[in-house]
Amino acid sequence: MLKAYSVQTSALVHLPGMEGGHRLERRDGGKDAPWLALAAQGFSGGDAIPAHGAFLDESPMDGICQYRARPFASDSDGAWDYSPWMRRGHAGPVGYMHGNYRAPEGSWGEILTADDLRGYLWGVDFRASNGDSYSDDAIRFFIEAALQEVERLLNITIRKTRVRSEPDRRGLEKGVDYDDAESLYVFRRERMRRRGMIKTKKRPVLSVSRLDLSGPRGPIAALLPRTTVDKTKGLLRFVSGMPGPSDTTRGVEAAIGMHGPDAMARNLFYAIDYDAGFETSDDVPMDLRELVGKKAAVSLMNIIGRGLMAGFSSSSLSMDGVSESFSSTQCATSAFYGADIKEYKDDIEKYIAENRMKFGHVVLGCL
Repeated sequence: MLKAYSVQTSALVHLPGMEGGHRLERRDGGKDAPWLALAAQGFSGGDAIPAHGAFLDESPMDGICQYRARPFASDSDGAWDYSPWMRRGHAGPVGYMHGNYRAPEGSWGEILTADDLRGYLWGVDFRASNGDSYSDDAIRFFIEAALQEVERLLNITIRKTRVRSEPDRRGLEKGVDYDDAESLYVFRRERMRRRGMIKTKKRPVLSVSRLDLSGPRGPIAALLPRTTVDKTKGLLRFVSGMPGPSDTTRGVEAAIGMHGPDAMARNLFYAIDYDAGFETSDDVPMDLRELVGKKAAVSLMNIIGRGLMAGFSSSSLSMDGVSESFSSTQCATSAFYGADIKEYKDDIEKYIAENRMKFGHVVLGCL
């Protein structure tokens, strides 16, 4: 990812050394703002000039902006390297809550910004009694932790994840070609007769790029053209029936030939490549975004409350007929923001109970 640093109203963009330099472009945070190339007159959209090394963008700006770069000599189809949004000048709070944030091009974005989370703790000073303050990076840690915990509680995937089947055997590189690996899905003849579908391990599903019936010698048949996808619940439904023991498909015969139809389940598998989650942070439903915010706020309030006031629930002082007393909600079993924490936790539990099946399935079993 391209590195850019805010220097008051200016910005420092770090470009790796390359003969011929880079084509550097910038856009501001306005809706549908265009990319402007670095020219002799600055980022004016004129004839581009190459940028080298550490480039200092001294054009004054108040707000957020994003940079992208690629080798200057590359053609128009060359891959861009993007920076995240960066704040310059005296810009106010930035986030979904403030209506001025969207996912930066080239990345998934942030489900909540640090300024968004401060909104969930409106009026709370993020500074401890000894003067220490919470940084934006520390706040983002709790947001990311809350995002992963919500994914686990609802059994869903929120951040876009490229799932590939057995990538090591196929020579795929993690972080470049895929994000998460899955093994082959086992073929069950009985299950296919009864349900005629496959449940993916991650949901919701964005797209399916590969669905092959495979045997010991490799792919047998491409099933994706005759498959419909329930993206919300991650269900792949077959439009036509699956191969049976009497079918003459050579691949199926090779898989079960010497063992007979009863061994089909041990020799036939599904190889599935798909993308799960939401395309960008902009596409996450607002109620799900709020749930992540409340989850992160609970963790922060526990820590911030201890930093502001820890160790006692009440105190009193009297001298020469003058007395003063102070009592808080804090005690051995209640944090300083105990009432707010309880309210947020109740909202979280209610949401999870009401929406757990929205993305999942009813699990039944028998003895």
